[in-house]
Amino acid sequence: MGLFDLFGKGDKPKPEEDAEETVENAPQMLYARLLFTEKISFDKRRIAAELEEAFDNVEEADNQGNTLLYYFPDYSVQYQDGSVPAQGAIFITEEPTFDAQSVATALTQSWHWAEAAAAVETCKYECLVSDMMSRGLDYKQRAECYQKFLSAIIKATRPQAVHFMQSDKLVEPFAYAFAVSEEEPDVLNGLVNVRFFNIANSPEGEMFLDTLGMHALGLPDFQIRFQEFDPNAVVSRLWSYANYIYENGVVIEPGNTIQGMSANDKWTCYYADAAVEPKRVVIDLETDS
Repeated sequence: MGLFDLFGKGDKPKPEEDAEETVENAPQMLYARLLFTEKISFDKRRIAAELEEAFDNVEEADNQGNTLLYYFPDYSVQYQDGSVPAQGAIFITEEPTFDAQSVATALTQSWHWAEAAAAVETCKYECLVSDMMSRGLDYKQRAECYQKFLSAIIKATRPQAVHFMQSDKLVEPFAYAFAVSEEEPDVLNGLVNVRFFNIANSPEGEMFLDTLGMHALGLPDFQIRFQEFDPNAVVSRLWSYANYIYENGVVIEPGNTIQGMSANDKWTCYYADAAVEPKRVVIDLETDS
């Protein structure tokens, strides 16, 4: 039996007039900040070599200033009048503009990387790595293209940390580059984070978890409010659900059930506005506990 099971006729169906509609998130541009201790020295030849290693076909724009632009013909968006290749851009700042306060919230959710605070403490410089003209791609193609591009730039520039802006997640650069380039890549590494919150003034000691980052690919995130479960186990479940949605698309309908902490534990899925910023559509999990 898979993670998801439909309600049977004897289960608590919602009245048709009250049924919730699935609302899609609009895909967003993907941004990651590369953070450096020392002033950034970009070796264009080294970047080109890493990109040629990652992509079968890559073309470079006339890169003269502080914006470097690359084209990936194998990842093209089809329009009525023709196709446009997906693009990757690097925006470089020569001044020490990085402010550690800009990643303060990310540091509160960096359970996956214990050394994150120490890594960013000495950083002074940053550059922005973004995809462009790629939101029309299938989301899996888009994620693959962006991760290959970003990994190549990481290998070429060797930053101290990477901050994914859509997921507000800090990652160790080379651990990330390795994870997404394995034979079975950790596709959502960096693109998605799972956040944990204690609910203030809750006499029952309630907790709240959500995923952040699926929305940037046009997919729903997840959120859950609970009190009786081990939060680490719930984190594991949310990662499973996020990967399931990534692999299968938005196959969950309002009122469907999802396997909870055991084979007999069913959680009900509803679409809702996110309880915690940023604004986006999420699948809200009702645990009946």
